[in-house]
Amino acid sequence: MEYLPNVEWIILLIVAFIGILRLQKLSPPFKLLIVSVTISFILCVLSIIVSLRYKNNAAVLQIVCISEYVFYSLIYYYLFKNKIIKKAILLSILIISIAFLMNAVFFQSFLKVFPTNINIPAQILLAVFSLLLFKEMLLHPLKINIIKQGIFWYNTAILFFSTTMFVFLSLSNYLASRNLNDDFKWYFWYLIVDIFHLLLGVAILTDNNTLKDAW
Repeated sequence: MEYLPNVEWIILLIVAFIGILRLQKLSPPFKLLIVSVTISFILCVLSIIVSLRYKNNAAVLQIVCISEYVFYSLIYYYLFKNKIIKKAILLSILIISIAFLMNAVFFQSFLKVFPTNINIPAQILLAVFSLLLFKEMLLHPLKINIIKQGIFWYNTAILFFSTTMFVFLSLSNYLASRNLNDDFKWYFWYLIVDIFHLLLGVAILTDNNTLKDAW
């Protein structure tokens, strides 16, 4: 399975490169997405290096967990028009960040394990943001074909990723409880991550500052 992380590197690098080329054409939240993708690429490479050297990349995965939530939530903050939801997003970032620090110190050590205690509620919140944004998009439709809207593809990517993570965790628990080989689980994980990053790439390709009137 060693080639699989390399596929993720390539996808992230291509998405980041496309984003940089289109930077001037992107709306503010998608410029932020470029920063997020670039950081994800760096952390992805660092994760493999640390794993090979120290046999444990938990510290990097902890950073991935909190950084992704902060970035994706901030992007939602810019995409939403509803002021109450925007305030709720900022509050969620504060709460999740504090919970992340407490969890890393007292429950799931920063240097030992992946922070599932934080990742699960974080994914639930992102799924909720996604559903709420789809609702807002229906209430305030743009005069642009929906498949040509970066916001649609970004929202689809987040909903896909946050919901399939529950399937992954369920599969992990099932295999662990029966002491079954978990190779399939990791193939499934990499497939989810690769599809997610490809969808983010489509979002970056289709965004042309279509929300410029909102800024």
